[in-house]
Amino acid sequence: MKRKALSGISILLVIILTACGSAQPTLSVTDIQNTAFPIVMTQYAQTLVAMPTATPNLPTPTDVPTFAPVPTISLNTPSSALLNPPAPNPNASPTPDCYTPAPPKLLGVTVQYNLVNRSGGPVNISFGMYKPNDNGECYTFEFSVRDKQTVLIKILSGCYWIHGYQNGPKPSTPGNDYICLTDLDQIRGITIGKDSVGFN
Repeated sequence: MKRKALSGISILLVIILTACGSAQPTLSVTDIQNTAFPIVMTQYAQTLVAMPTATPNLPTPTDVPTFAPVPTISLNTPSSALLNPPAPNPNASPTPDCYTPAPPKLLGVTVQYNLVNRSGGPVNISFGMYKPNDNGECYTFEFSVRDKQTVLIKILSGCYWIHGYQNGPKPSTPGNDYICLTDLDQIRGITIGKDSVGFN
């Protein structure tokens, strides 16, 4: 009888010890947070990368203000034409096809101008042609100019609208709704101010 009781107690002890030894360790709240936080931050970063970036819409030229006449010269026009330059067309409106970016190679007559940034911050600026030239070219040229920087640009001879976005301490939108860039004899300067763009 004692032997049976001793065997029963031994079996009971073995079962208890086996049950205690198979207990799974549990994670603390801190361990769970330390594991979850990097996963959440990684998913957040991936979401930000996948989101489309907001690009500023360039304003569409609508009202064309009246500006002083701008001297222009064409290849077949003598320099005396500077005395009677064409006046800006107040009814001009850009051709929709002219909103396409310019290709690297241009076929028509080109002119060079110095862009001088005096707006107080970096500027992204667009020059859009009003109508196609004799070769059917009609494009929008885009440039980036740092604050107080001068950049030599080469574009097709013609009349343009100009609009920019100055991303400085006090953002602004300098522009000019009608300006003819046709001077072939010399490299002139175009100054980008806080609110306007025009000849030096």
